[in-house]
Amino acid sequence: MGATIQALLDLQEVELQVADIRRQVASREKRVAAQQARVQAGQKELAAHRDQTRTLQIEFDALDLDVKSRDGGVARLREQLNTVRTNKEYQAILAEMNNARAEIARIEARGMELMQQIETRKTEADARAAQIAVEETRFAELRGELERAQQSFSERLARLTAERDAAAAKVHPEVLKQFNRISERYDGEVMARVSRPNPRRDEFICEGCNMSVSAERASALMSRDDVTTCGQCGRILHFVRGG
Repeated sequence: MGATIQALLDLQEVELQVADIRRQVASREKRVAAQQARVQAGQKELAAHRDQTRTLQIEFDALDLDVKSRDGGVARLREQLNTVRTNKEYQAILAEMNNARAEIARIEARGMELMQQIETRKTEADARAAQIAVEETRFAELRGELERAQQSFSERLARLTAERDAAAAKVHPEVLKQFNRISERYDGEVMARVSRPNPRRDEFICEGCNMSVSAERASALMSRDDVTTCGQCGRILHFVRGG
């Protein structure tokens, strides 16, 4: 194996470790973001739930004031009963009192319904708040795990960066640009081995994409230290004798 191909393989080994770290960090970041979204959604729903409950409470308070006002009106009508002089006036005031009491009963029934709804919703809100607290705790845990992982990986990344710089120094700048482009495309998996499934046949495949590689290209890999890419996947090919 030529020096260029060996240098590229060494560079890929470092690149794959860096890519693995990035995947791990990205995975943790994704979990943190998803958990944060759950917390925010729960908080938003709870806020809307409480706003609706406050609306019901405002309606209940208004009904309560209305009942008190009507009770005052009934009390005044009762006093008037003691001052009327005719039966007609008495019956008229009595009918007005009965109508007022019927309306009060209707309002009180609605108030009772609202009170029950408000109490139920307060219980629901407490349960939701408790669940959000659990989700917030989980979010804090995941965020802590992410921060610890980032701190741990930062030291390893610093070491790998130095190793990558040393490996990259052995590669021609133009070849390095090509390597970097392929690395971005395949997340560090730049190199692909060429294998010969049947030793009795001049048939070769790229193990990166499992597509065929011409015998001429395989022969060139065995005889020269050139950078050759797969015509299908674009990875840089390398040949291992006996493979």
